[in-house]
Amino acid sequence: MFHLFKKKEKIERELPPGTIRKEFHFEGNVQNIGFRFEVQSHAKPLGITGYAKNNDDGSVTAQLQGTEKNINKVIKSLQNIDRIQIESMTEKEIPLDYYERDFCIMY
Repeated sequence: MFHLFKKKEKIERELPPGTIRKEFHFEGNVQNIGFRFEVQSHAKPLGITGYAKNNDDGSVTAQLQGTEKNINKVIKSLQNIDRIQIESMTEKEIPLDYYERDFCIMY
């Protein structure tokens, strides 16, 4: 009868050649300064999908999916913002997400 809240179907999409996905873990002065929003504002214009989220220990985890060149541009941009002080960063390549369509901030 009511179909107002129809569940969206997840449709696997084809990704451009050279697409990779990396998970980053940032430590330092990365919370309460707009870090996640900076990640998003640098990632979206480059067509990067993924997310950024705060962790309970004061660190931030971000997953970025796109070309290696564009992912590196985002990381370099973050390192050049004065109020952000990344003391350590780890990264690892992880499996692609064929259903993801955007970059979001997780709460």
